[in-house]
Amino acid sequence: MNSNQKSSKSLYDIFFDVCIIGGGASGLAAAISVMEKNPTLKVCIVEKKEELGKKLLATGNGRCNITNSSCTDYEVVKDFLNNSGIVLKEEEHGRMYPQSGQAASVLELLKWRVKKLNVTTFTNCQVLSVIKIEEEGFKVNIDCANEKVIIPCKKIILACGGKSGPQFGTTGDGYGIAKTFGHTLSRIYPVLVPLECEGVEKSLKGIRVKGKATLLKNEQPIVEETGEIQFTADGLSGICIFNLSRYIKLELDDYTTLDEAFKQYSIELDFLPEMEDEEVIEFLKDRRYLMSEMPTEIYLASIINMKLGEQIIGEALEDKISTIGNITYKGIEEIAMLLKSSRYVVTGAKGWKEAQCTGGGIILDEVNLETMESKISEGIYFAGELLDYDAPCGGFNLHNAWLTGIKAGRGVAEALTQKMVIGE
Repeated sequence: MNSNQKSSKSLYDIFFDVCIIGGGASGLAAAISVMEKNPTLKVCIVEKKEELGKKLLATGNGRCNITNSSCTDYEVVKDFLNNSGIVLKEEEHGRMYPQSGQAASVLELLKWRVKKLNVTTFTNCQVLSVIKIEEEGFKVNIDCANEKVIIPCKKIILACGGKSGPQFGTTGDGYGIAKTFGHTLSRIYPVLVPLECEGVEKSLKGIRVKGKATLLKNEQPIVEETGEIQFTADGLSGICIFNLSRYIKLELDDYTTLDEAFKQYSIELDFLPEMEDEEVIEFLKDRRYLMSEMPTEIYLASIINMKLGEQIIGEALEDKISTIGNITYKGIEEIAMLLKSSRYVVTGAKGWKEAQCTGGGIILDEVNLETMESKISEGIYFAGELLDYDAPCGGFNLHNAWLTGIKAGRGVAEALTQKMVIGE
């Protein structure tokens, strides 16, 4: 058991005003916000992993897409981050990053603030149960290096994450705790995940392209995204695909298998979204004339990735044609069609380990969304991914972690301060 405050007392002798379960983004925001509101309170964070904020280090591929300027209550989060010494810079589509481009720098500043505000942290500690003691508060039973101890406290903030990224310690522990206090959950599932698809050649693994991706169900378009698409060994990934994955809702019954439910969906890729179909055909006809004596396999070179271009040409042309000048008008139409609407049938989705976020969770109607306190059990507060909320890539989900953590911290501090004033 590690603590940033040395004490000769056992945990049985230490009474905390607030115990925050989970030391990720929302837990850190909650701890800092409690102490900003009332620095006289005693606050602790209990974290399962050996370090605080492990998952935060992986966000934005290590660059930390920290929020988005179009988010609700953006200024609240921005002020919180600025007050922690985090300098922001804006990139395309309102995505906000630390000026350094390092998630590690964000975590270091937050950990420093937590320490300066005298928040006690216990790492490598697994929460076994939370018990409510009438009129007294709560007892948090924890296991720290096989030592069973109890943390007594007045208020609890559950900020222990969902189930995405279990390698960072988020294994859904908070859902069980919430259920013991009467909360109900909507179905939990991984979102913002790569998709497994038929028709993707393994040779394309690792190739990234810009384009438009459309999700279809039973041949009917549902939603589209424009941006980066990545080919994997067994399907498609990238921001576009992550965002489309949120709209795959499997309908399973006694007559529909999981495989059949997935195959109702397909992904259509447009590699030249800035051009209409006829424009692509005319462009390819002019290119055939210009490059008539060149080898067929380089017909699409510099237009799209060469490996992808070679695959499209091979798929479009039934007969092997040695030079570009010998490609027929029908061949040009086939190539244009694949450039504008290559279709891949969805066969599956990656699981929790590769998911960026958790769909479903604690129903929002059961939570006061201003203070984040439970409407069902007084003294329990929620923050972060435990809640039934998910959003597209671009900083929206991390913004929600900061914002709900800030609200929970302020809500707890205000409730405890009011009790101090009236002498409870």
